[in-house]
Amino acid sequence: MSVALEFNFACRSAVILHPAESVRTQLAARLAALGVTAAAHWPGRLCERLPFSLSTSTWCTMCRSPWEPGSAPIPMIGLIRSECPGRLSWALQQIVDAFLSLAAPGLVYSTLVVATAKCAERQRQVAREVETVRRTGLRHVLIQAVVLLMQRDGINELAAPKRLRAFAMTERLPLEDAAAALLDRPDDHLARRQS
Repeated sequence: MSVALEFNFACRSAVILHPAESVRTQLAARLAALGVTAAAHWPGRLCERLPFSLSTSTWCTMCRSPWEPGSAPIPMIGLIRSECPGRLSWALQQIVDAFLSLAAPGLVYSTLVVATAKCAERQRQVAREVETVRRTGLRHVLIQAVVLLMQRDGINELAAPKRLRAFAMTERLPLEDAAAALLDRPDDHLARRQS
């Protein structure tokens, strides 16, 4: 599936968490050139209202993310230098959306594009997982709807699911939601018309 990328970051905000003031200043200037308002702190705490967070891979000891790794509602960008293997390993475990090497701070724009796209994909994946769990929890409703159709319309176990699928397509609902709707309105003549 092709995803529309975001290329304009004007009027957005970011928080930069890094111990070195020179790095914070340099990144804030690069972000300002892109129209992004940056707040630079150390030590600091992430703000849920900001659209981006750029933080150093050593920040674990000085500041805490309010989110579990990989579950931030904003794009997270890890700032890395030539780190030791342990710090790189820790940084990868944080499941940030993108990394920006401090050796190449000019890549801020492309890093923002990647981080925004990865965050959006991560949020879509979470929504898909939530929907799958919700629909799985409605499997008993499917069975009840099929039994209702069999008893109400005098059809067999092969025709009842076909009728339920046709009803779901007509109503433009997921199968589980159509089953719940049918159970809520068992005398609905629309479901009776479907073959």
